[in-house]
Amino acid sequence: MQVESISELNKQLMALQMAYSDQPYQDLQARIKLLKSLKKALVANKDELVMAANDDFNGRTEFDSVFGDIIPTVSALDYMCSNLKSWMKPQKRRTGIMLWPSKATVQYVPKGVVGVISPWNYPIQLALLPVATAFAAGNRVMLKLSEFTPKVNQVIKKLFAELTEHCVIVEGDHHVADAFSQLKFDHLFFTGATEIGKKVMAAAAKNLVPVTLELGGKSPVIVADDAHIKHTAKTILFGKLLNCGQICVAPDYVLVTKQQSESLIKELKAQYTANYPQQESDEKISSIINQKQFSRLQDILVDAKAKGATIWPSLPEQCPDQRMGLHLVINPSAAMEVMQNEIFGPILPIVVVDNVEEAIQYIELHERPLATYLFSDESSLIEKVSKTLRTGTLAINEVVMQVTVEDIPFGGVGYSGMGQYHGKEGFVSLSHAKSILHSDKKTRLRTHLMLKQSKILTHFVKKLMLK
Repeated sequence: MQVESISELNKQLMALQMAYSDQPYQDLQARIKLLKSLKKALVANKDELVMAANDDFNGRTEFDSVFGDIIPTVSALDYMCSNLKSWMKPQKRRTGIMLWPSKATVQYVPKGVVGVISPWNYPIQLALLPVATAFAAGNRVMLKLSEFTPKVNQVIKKLFAELTEHCVIVEGDHHVADAFSQLKFDHLFFTGATEIGKKVMAAAAKNLVPVTLELGGKSPVIVADDAHIKHTAKTILFGKLLNCGQICVAPDYVLVTKQQSESLIKELKAQYTANYPQQESDEKISSIINQKQFSRLQDILVDAKAKGATIWPSLPEQCPDQRMGLHLVINPSAAMEVMQNEIFGPILPIVVVDNVEEAIQYIELHERPLATYLFSDESSLIEKVSKTLRTGTLAINEVVMQVTVEDIPFGGVGYSGMGQYHGKEGFVSLSHAKSILHSDKKTRLRTHLMLKQSKILTHFVKKLMLK
């Protein structure tokens, strides 16, 4: 159903708000039932989702859809079901001697109705995981799907066919997304580009709606002097060509020391030609989502070449629409577009630095990345980067895979986002931590003495506390 006006969106929001008011706190069994229903529908329609994604991308590998979209979602649903009982338990807190014998707890309660705006690059996982997290926290959901994946959207609507009281699906272009962002949700969850995230946050701010922003940015790779070059090249190549680079935590550019630069470039070329012999036509590489994105990536390469960078392989005179393989941009300058904005495609700039310290300084002088990747076995360097580098996530001798670990949070910092999900942190983000102070008849004397401003009570407290 296409939604064309904010009034129609408001009607759907009000229906969800009424449903929430009728049942403001779902118990554990009800929430787990929702999560299991969603998992069952997802597994039952997995093949249809793979075919739909292939159609929407005009060529998307089964690997990218199964391992990048479906399996992480199923794993996360299982993880939530296994841990939800402990997450929902009230947490005991200390009241201190002043309020003894009262009891203090924190109860995680639903926020109400959560709005979710999902992107096109992982149209299954990045739609369903925020919704599932909201379900786990006891919320109702309005889900705005990307207009660039219409076939996947139709299958996702089937998944929620029996859950319409809990989740309303919204479709439409950027005008609908703008209207959606202006609704008075109890929380708004957005995944997408940083520039769009700014607009979403500005719209939400008008209603003081809290937001979780899962954005992107330029995620760097640091290759230290002691890095194992063959492993490093294979790992970077895997991460850069996963979903054809259309992933928010893809390695965006490499900072490699002079000592390792020639070896790394040589090995990247060797691994690419060995593992993807047909280059952009290789069946293991997915397509770029649409012609607009494809043309944008081509323009980035043309700009880099015109400004003096070395491009490998050289730019073909003609190439199939929406098909692009790996392109190394060697020794790019800051003036090139490839070093200014998130690439979101299979283009990999290689920046040579004198040492690791220069690489760290370079990252710190730019916007905070969503992910940083370090290739080294030196414990002191690993400790330093782990403690001091400001980044959303950090992976050591890996790329991308940190996102698949259910028990650790995922989220950006500053330019790359705010708020977290995955793991318990997702449940907490989409819940309200309600503070509860419980006093019973044992505390009546304390209240009486405080009302009277008792000198005995004042003397006792001063002796006890002001020392």
